Amino acid sequence: MRFRFLPLLCAALWTLPACAAPKPDGTVRQTASPWTGAPDVFDVPGRESKLQLPLVYRDLKIGPGTKVADIGAGGGWLSVRLGFQVGPTGTVYAQEILPKFTAYIDRRAKLSGLSNVKTILGTPTDPKLPANTLDAVVILNAYHEFEQPIALLTKIRAAMKSGARLGILERDDESLRREARRAYEKTGRILRRVTERNDGNPITDDHRLALDVVRREGERAGFRFLSSRQLRDDNYLAVFVAP
Repeated sequence: MRFRFLPLLCAALWTLPACAAPKPDGTVRQTASPWTGAPDVFDVPGRESKLQLPLVYRDLKIGPGTKVADIGAGGGWLSVRLGFQVGPTGTVYAQEILPKFTAYIDRRAKLSGLSNVKTILGTPTDPKLPANTLDAVVILNAYHEFEQPIALLTKIRAAMKSGARLGILERDDESLRREARRAYEKTGRILRRVTERNDGNPITDDHRLALDVVRREGERAGFRFLSSRQLRDDNYLAVFVAP
């Protein structure tokens, strides 16, 4: 009977790393469930302005002739824009884990007159990208859904050329950054978002991710952190370089 309260103690004493069982890639934080709904749910007015895509392209060196992967491409909102950015001599690999999304992107690219957007059906732990091919990789608001982020980043790195750039776009705010730093000071580990506590709010617990967490996991996967940029609202871009 005395052990019946152990789960409650683990939830409250989140500073104790032993309460969380590591995943196969060594991470312990909980991740959001991948989106499985309508492919066009993110086609909202003003999104391009909020994300300041010209700055993203510049920081990741995405231009004519670039070979770039859009990981967790969803309905292809970014993939088609990348297709126009890299031009006919470039290639966009739009990667997803659901066939209905890759089929939707294929149709969307065709309607947009783009022949340089190629879809790839991967798995949650393997993006199935061609090895040593990519000049840049973009992960737009999907990294927080990676069940094993270190494992997936490691395989993404194998698909990148030496010196290629990885851009992870997520949502963050100053409160999140402060909480992340305090969590690291107390535990030295990356937990849920910054802790193991679940307040029942999918926005605060699952769909925002502190820059500190992204930076540490990127470095653990073998990337070199280069810079970060605050975009509009609470969006940010973290830039890494493949060794």
